[in-house]
Amino acid sequence: MTDSKPTADTAELKRELSACVRGEVYFDDVTRGVYATDASLFQIMPRCVVVPRDQQDIQRTMEVAARLGVPITARGGATSLSGQTYGPGIVLDVSKYLNQVLEINVEQQWARVQPGVVRDQLNAQVGKHGLHFAPDPATGSRATIGGMVGNNTCGTRSVVYGKTIDHVIGCRVMLSDGTICELDAVDESTWQDRAAGNGVSPRVAELYRGVSEIIADHRDEILQRYPKVLRRVSGYNLDEFVDGAGYTGDIGPRRESNQGHRPWNLSNLIVGSEGTLALVLDAKIRLTPLPAASALCVVHFHGLIDALQHVDAMLEFQPSTVELLDATVMREAKVNPATRHMAYFVEGDPQAVQIVEFFGDDADQARQRCEQFAATMRQQRIGYSWPVFADAKGMRDVWETRKLGLGLISNVKGANKGRDFIEDACVPTEHLAEYIDKIQKLCSEHGIDRLSLYAHASVGVVHVVPALDLHDPQQAETMQRIADQAFEWVMQYGGSWSGEHGDGQLRGQYLPAMFGDDLYEAFRQIKTLFDPAGLMNPGKVIDTQKLTDNLRYQQPGYNQNAAKAEAASLYRYADQGGLQLAVEQCNGVGACRKLGSGTMCPSYMATRDEQHTTRGRANALRLAMTGQLGTDPVASLGSDGIHDVLSLCLSCKACKSECPNAVDMAKLKSEALQMRHDQKGTSLAAKVLGRMPDAAKRYAGRAAKLTNLASRIPGGRAILERLTGIDRRRPLPAFASETLQQSLRRQSIPVGPRTRGKVVLFDDTYANYFEPSIGRSAIELLESAGFEVVLAKAGCCQRPRLSKGLVREAKQLGEQLFKNLDVFAQQGLPIICLEPSCASALVDDLADLIDDAELGQRVAQQIVMIDTFLEREKVELECDVPKVLLHGHCHQKALFGTAATHLLFEQMEGSECEEVDSGCCGMAGSFGYEHFELSQQVGEDRLFPAVREAVAKGETVVACGISCRHQLKDCLDVEAKHFVEVVRVVV
Repeated sequence: MTDSKPTADTAELKRELSACVRGEVYFDDVTRGVYATDASLFQIMPRCVVVPRDQQDIQRTMEVAARLGVPITARGGATSLSGQTYGPGIVLDVSKYLNQVLEINVEQQWARVQPGVVRDQLNAQVGKHGLHFAPDPATGSRATIGGMVGNNTCGTRSVVYGKTIDHVIGCRVMLSDGTICELDAVDESTWQDRAAGNGVSPRVAELYRGVSEIIADHRDEILQRYPKVLRRVSGYNLDEFVDGAGYTGDIGPRRESNQGHRPWNLSNLIVGSEGTLALVLDAKIRLTPLPAASALCVVHFHGLIDALQHVDAMLEFQPSTVELLDATVMREAKVNPATRHMAYFVEGDPQAVQIVEFFGDDADQARQRCEQFAATMRQQRIGYSWPVFADAKGMRDVWETRKLGLGLISNVKGANKGRDFIEDACVPTEHLAEYIDKIQKLCSEHGIDRLSLYAHASVGVVHVVPALDLHDPQQAETMQRIADQAFEWVMQYGGSWSGEHGDGQLRGQYLPAMFGDDLYEAFRQIKTLFDPAGLMNPGKVIDTQKLTDNLRYQQPGYNQNAAKAEAASLYRYADQGGLQLAVEQCNGVGACRKLGSGTMCPSYMATRDEQHTTRGRANALRLAMTGQLGTDPVASLGSDGIHDVLSLCLSCKACKSECPNAVDMAKLKSEALQMRHDQKGTSLAAKVLGRMPDAAKRYAGRAAKLTNLASRIPGGRAILERLTGIDRRRPLPAFASETLQQSLRRQSIPVGPRTRGKVVLFDDTYANYFEPSIGRSAIELLESAGFEVVLAKAGCCQRPRLSKGLVREAKQLGEQLFKNLDVFAQQGLPIICLEPSCASALVDDLADLIDDAELGQRVAQQIVMIDTFLEREKVELECDVPKVLLHGHCHQKALFGTAATHLLFEQMEGSECEEVDSGCCGMAGSFGYEHFELSQQVGEDRLFPAVREAVAKGETVVACGISCRHQLKDCLDVEAKHFVEVVRVVV
């Protein structure tokens, strides 16, 4: 792995930081590796990671860095595509603690925020006042304000709102020498006073004088060389200090006039500087009124170039945005678990669609503007279909598909994936179609057979993503040649090499040619003025390496070590093409860092630690797998460091559906745990919890009373905790005194007319040995609907073993299980599941684990959740309770969805079902037994408050997962019901 060049003894650095920083300080290889990448193509191992608790921690870290000569790189959500948020020295993660909104002034429409505040979280607060922070990147659910300032982020609606620089009023920053500066807009007189040292420190006065001199020395070049396009975020913003330089339009609320003199504001140099000049402590940002209403039209095209040729015609209608999605994105959207339920807006098989949005003073006006636009497009034969969406759900689904565009592009099988390296060029819209046509032909000449495009057609920024295999050094050289040619064309068109993603390492090498030697020297002078020691995020913007250096997939021995890990894996990873590609599915966009919505990633939402994101875990696994955490990749995968990173993964599988790249961390975790057991032996906890079905089979029924009594012996839980790690505060589930099969032998269920054929009920461990009443309810429900029910009696689904890393045992037992179920599958009988985690094990995990792939698929195709089956068969149901609060099991939401439950309730008169956006309950099988407090914290995120409110209203809580029901009972003393317990067939 590329490592830093030592500037100080590591022991000394560790000693000093540990002594003065109250937050976390990490020097271990795994955590450093987790922070060695972002969403870009690159990787550099930092010396250490510091997670400061407050400004004092930052100050002390900066002082240590300055004294020891160690570079420092600030980091927020690390969604950078250009390689801005990794570095060779100290990586300073401000996202965990420095995430407070310090002040909101509704009347004057501004807020003061710390750098770690997430854009969407801020907008959730200020939205209550009808305001928002307008720049809206696709990564807004995890992009921090500090990162947006550093990158000068734009987003979807920049044609209306401009860039982040148009919304920064001022900021308070810390220089590398520890100096704190308040930077804001000032008139000429105040500027001169500060330059003279009046009211400011000598160091701050030096900044004001130095900037004045640099601007004066390079004024003519600034006027001539800055591109005249809105979306330019390359270099430093010297054009902000010269009237008439760069883009002079009236986009953005900051620009009161496109001709008059604007006050100088040193914060304009901080914006877009990528942390190379100073570290932002807090920022005063402008808030903008929310649009009263919006509507959008999705224009479908048979040809991509045709879609681009009509951008200017669309802009005549003054939309708030025109966003392009190409055929690749559309095709992936229809099949990807994260988007397939939203892609209904795609009509036919378009080569491109343009999402054209309109604002209005009210919903009627927005819709009318959109419909008038659609009618004109139809009359002028621009496109072939023009659906209009004015409802909240329709618009949300379209925009969510757009936001996941990058992940959809790279979510393809194999190593040949879309790579971001020419994706951010901005060219005037009148040249856009011609430029893209040239790029397509250029890529074809280089043998690239897949090229994806999406994003901001309204401002001439179409993200072009060619597919390359960057494990291959020759493909990396092809990347360099394509970038060189594309850059030349962008300059010929008068465009900008970066329209919103910034320079970082990716584009830094092109700045001398883009701006000329004179301005590049001015950039050097600005850098030296603010950061004389060169410690602030070195190697970004200026003096960067080539875009082919530090590539994450070309570290020494990468592919050879990955092959060794591949040979030791047990799963096939058929959807990705093997273990290596399954791990590399994570492209670093950080969707797992979102907060307050969905399920992924529960432990990150609770801890806010990067190593507990899906991305962090995937990075750690990738490093271990490729020999970067030790010479033996298999041993590294089973190491303590990897175990620690994976320990708080709840195996909820939310990443499989919510991650745009469908990373299945639950499966990867079980693989790594098996490797750990192979090396260190299987722990007692893994044996007890993983082999729980064996114990249930042995102790349920006649032995249950004695067994259950033994678990309540005083001091017994404390002993169990010491031996197995099962928290003494968590009661163990009681075995049933009569199993489902015993119950049916003793008292059969009344049988009605069997008019609808035979079905198989998968009598899982839970329904058979713990809650047989649920099994009986399911049988009664199916029999009442006219089905003949046969118990599978095939064995356990192996979910407990899989979750504890007993993968080899699960594979062996799973082979026999599938042979047992195949008797039914070959008859074409549906195999109905009650427990979502059992269904997911059968459909997803075991089917990919057993050697006989055809057997696995044959059985998996017959597996169906009971709500899905009843809805599919149009069984008419009724419910005794008027209102149900539904908590969807994580595996159910990830693989099967809860739509069938809602459809069934919609058809029931007098009963209503509401599903809470509750995330994970926190129990997650055995997780809640070993991580009691974190389990409660996860539940308190959204689920517990919603359940308390529902119970207070007399509503019935429905949860199909046994873990979910136990969690609610243990933590809230709420008796949740399975779906089959609250409905019955209409007679």
